[in-house]
Amino acid sequence: MTAIVNVKGVSLNLNGTTLVVPPLTLGALQQLQDRLAAFTGGLDSASIATVIDVALAALRRNYPELNREALADMIDVANMVDVMQAVMDVSGMRRKAQEEADAGEPSIGTSSMPT
Repeated sequence: MTAIVNVKGVSLNLNGTTLVVPPLTLGALQQLQDRLAAFTGGLDSASIATVIDVALAALRRNYPELNREALADMIDVANMVDVMQAVMDVSGMRRKAQEEADAGEPSIGTSSMPT
């Protein structure tokens, strides 16, 4: 896969391949909204399809050549939750903490933020 990362995100190792998972675009979020609302996190076919499709929508921003079949083979029961958490990092806290760690800067937790 292409090593150029256009959109910052969270690094995620999927069975030996490290990918940068960017946030979903608003367009993708709008398309997937009903499926995300119905997502149970279980191993039913609808939940599995949602994980694959949500991850693909995000990852194609950095890896346009990635196809659904290849991604489905990279996601398994052990990393399924990590994949969804990486994609749905709405607050940006996980991504910001990783960017700071990558830059060698201290991470700022929510407890140290002004209220």
